[in-house]
Amino acid sequence: MTTPIFGPVIQHAFAVRDMDAALTYWTEVMGVGPFYRVNEASYQSALYRGAPSQPKYSVALAYWGDTQIELVMPTADEPSIYKEFLEEGHHGLMHHMCVTVDDMDAFRSRIEGRGFEALAALKLEPKGEVLYLRGKGQKWPLIEVGQFPQTIYDFFDLAKSASVNWDGSDPVRSL
Repeated sequence: MTTPIFGPVIQHAFAVRDMDAALTYWTEVMGVGPFYRVNEASYQSALYRGAPSQPKYSVALAYWGDTQIELVMPTADEPSIYKEFLEEGHHGLMHHMCVTVDDMDAFRSRIEGRGFEALAALKLEPKGEVLYLRGKGQKWPLIEVGQFPQTIYDFFDLAKSASVNWDGSDPVRSL
């Protein structure tokens, strides 16, 4: 019996060229919401394919039952996994699935030698870390592995609570 390498998927993320259009689709057509939007998200530090990068994004997050739906749109011309995805013509498609870990160093040791390629590594403010991986032979979607600070989990709880019995009002909330 094999043991899964990753824990449960908590999020499905989609890279988009037009955040407003994507939010309209997800809230009005799919009935998912409310979305919490950050217009200029950035990171303490970022590596893209091993080189420093300073990507910026507009991000929106909501819950569809127990699953997070994340919409991401690059807002700077810096190289990034999202820009690469969109340049390949994949607008609106699933970019990655997110799983979480308690110890990123232990996770890295667990996957060493298993054929995973790290496309991006991000350091979060005030602490935390994210890796974007793909398995050997895989192109898209990626796997996001996050070791998040408690403030991020608190935000996830807020967004999930807001989705329970959401009546369609105030569909996009800015942070």
